[in-house]
Amino acid sequence: MKQAVTRISLLRHGKLATDGLFCAHADESLSKQGVKSLIIATEKGNWDVIVSSPHLRCKAFAEQLAEQKSCELHIEDSFKEMDFGRWTGVAMSTLWDNEAEQLQQLWQSPDDFMAPNGESMADFVARIHEGLQHIQQRYQHQSVLLITHAGVIRTILAKALGVSLLSAQKFAIDYASLTCLHHYSDGEYALQSLQQVKDLEDV
Repeated sequence: MKQAVTRISLLRHGKLATDGLFCAHADESLSKQGVKSLIIATEKGNWDVIVSSPHLRCKAFAEQLAEQKSCELHIEDSFKEMDFGRWTGVAMSTLWDNEAEQLQQLWQSPDDFMAPNGESMADFVARIHEGLQHIQQRYQHQSVLLITHAGVIRTILAKALGVSLLSAQKFAIDYASLTCLHHYSDGEYALQSLQQVKDLEDV
């Protein structure tokens, strides 16, 4: 049996204060429910290092959790949300009404996708792969919690499982869900759990 070198837990941020956005601005905060769901998701976890997207919806809780768990904390631009250009801050319903054809490309042909005045999928994937490699090299033999976004998590899963971005779009990544990977010394990955969501009945 292989010996795990690095344990990587991927945590999506909680629910946003503003509902219905396609992609929030970097300074968008979480709702009270969103914060509570993250507290429940992480209350029994133990990590050596916390890595976070610089966006407020990830960073604010990462700072709180790192202090609570006495963990090393690093804020990494590699794991920020895709830059969706002029679509950022726009309601999903508005995009479906006005730009449905281009929006559908994100799910139907993601490799070629680029939002208006935004980041290309190729650049998005490249920076995530670079950030993931950095985690593997810097935190060998450690347990890492990465607090980030659904698109980042899907991209990491595509890399780890050897599937296409198109296939990875089928992964449902809910708010405050945990997905856990093991990375081994031979470069292989094992998926330990996918999209775990704690009981949020009281949230």
